[in-house]
Amino acid sequence: MKMRLRLRSILIAGLAMLSVGTLFAQEKNDKLLTILREELTQQMKELQKGEFPPYQMNYRVIDKTVSQVSTSFGSLTASIHTRSVRFVPQIRVGSYEFDNFKNRHMGAGYNRNGALSSAALPLNVEGGEAAIRQAIWNETNNRYQFALSVFRNDLANKSVNVASDDKAPCFSDAEVEKYYEEALPEEKCKLDLDEWAEKLKKVSAVFDKDKKILSGSASITYTVERRYFIDTEGREVVQNLTYARVMVNAQTKADDGMELPLYLSYFAYEPQNLPSVEKMVSDADAMADKVLALREAPIVDPYTGPAILSGAASGVFFHEIFGHRIEGQRMKSDRDGQTFKKLVGQYVLPKTMNVYDDPTLKSYNGEDLNGYYKFDDQGIRGERVHAVKDGKLQDFLMTRTPIDNFPRSNGHARGMDGFDPVSRQSNLLIESSENLTEEDLRKLLIEEVKKQGKEYGYYFKSVTGGLTMTSVGQTNSFSVNPVEVYKVFVDGRPDQLVRGVDLIGTPLSMFSNIIHAGGDSEVFTGMCGAESGSIPVTAISPTILVNKVEMQRKAKSNELPPILERP
Repeated sequence: MKMRLRLRSILIAGLAMLSVGTLFAQEKNDKLLTILREELTQQMKELQKGEFPPYQMNYRVIDKTVSQVSTSFGSLTASIHTRSVRFVPQIRVGSYEFDNFKNRHMGAGYNRNGALSSAALPLNVEGGEAAIRQAIWNETNNRYQFALSVFRNDLANKSVNVASDDKAPCFSDAEVEKYYEEALPEEKCKLDLDEWAEKLKKVSAVFDKDKKILSGSASITYTVERRYFIDTEGREVVQNLTYARVMVNAQTKADDGMELPLYLSYFAYEPQNLPSVEKMVSDADAMADKVLALREAPIVDPYTGPAILSGAASGVFFHEIFGHRIEGQRMKSDRDGQTFKKLVGQYVLPKTMNVYDDPTLKSYNGEDLNGYYKFDDQGIRGERVHAVKDGKLQDFLMTRTPIDNFPRSNGHARGMDGFDPVSRQSNLLIESSENLTEEDLRKLLIEEVKKQGKEYGYYFKSVTGGLTMTSVGQTNSFSVNPVEVYKVFVDGRPDQLVRGVDLIGTPLSMFSNIIHAGGDSEVFTGMCGAESGSIPVTAISPTILVNKVEMQRKAKSNELPPILERP
């Protein structure tokens, strides 16, 4: 196996280039990195003595500091700093062609007892070295015992189970890189809790304007992660990731019991780059008026027909029905629906559309992007992946788990602390060569509604998220949860706000219904939960027009609004 080694020496904290000598000096002073190196070397050496020695091992450590401030109706409800350091090993037994992950392509990290497994490390490296080494030894042993049991079971079943359709190996070769970032200063790792408490109390106080608003909150979460990755092939990656996110929420309940929430969110890498308190107060005030209007809005009936999806709504739409189905590792399992595996080179979208996923993109039109990172959780440099070019499917989001005709990683292995990484999205971008304005799309919507003999179409303005199913054991469907939806009439009447909508369907059918896209793209920032835990993602999309959507009524609570008026 031929490996190439590249040394990159970027100091993020100081925004300066360093000499290799300076880089090595910094690494030498990183006590945790030294411990990880020594323990990985020692444990790999010891485990070579067994019947089934590992052929590859890696260690991950996620040192996470979280600052949180929460307010409700102008009052402080929570203010806290927390810090945790988690150790997650991965051990591969067998060979590149057949190993203990052969039948666990989308599984989380487990120990020999079958429980989700990671180890908490002491926060103080200098004073806790012995405890750190003990925890690493213990968790490595747990993972190895579980790896052995899985591998032996797979070997026993190999001759009696039907062979998988995918003939690619279990693990792929990859370039070896070393990368190191200096730790952020302590003052940059924590939020000024008192300052943000005063800001957010002003934001959430807006919702006290009407007693029919049953909950009104504003919160901030500032997360600083220092992520270590080393493996027995020589990779060493130490990088810092920061996330500052404000969430604003207001909720009411209609007289028929339907709960009606609205949400706002703001994202930046650093808290000082978030919007001003005046901007957030103004947005919250508009949201308060809108949530009250939803109480009086009519409930929609089930519908199939034309609709417009705003950039934010279509971003979630693409994330759910397309993004999860180009996560390459899924194609390894016969239990997955593999919607697009056999469609490479074929049209899956209009010729005017392109889709790519790019973890290296830090911002878009001045907005910071939640899905940014340099190296994935297998120590592989993230790459832009052109999934769809001029309407044709081209590529998948790959880890070091290869699939037929896609033998290499493009840096999309991601996992929450405690989970083994799998193929995941990062920053998903949808682009269209059509230069259509929103006014153009509305005219085209009206034309399509008339063509289908209907009185109105729909405009999905904002959504909260969605859900998709990809396994063969379930219907391959999706659901998107709109919160702001308008009925658009062909006779020129003003748009009518409606409530109680769920957007549902199946992926291939919905893709074939996209007829136009254009207008300014919008950024939707969120957290995506899947097999490797909850990870930060972004979807960026223009407004799209579809000739047919399917809508169903949202389930509503049997509980009526509170009898007592809110204080």
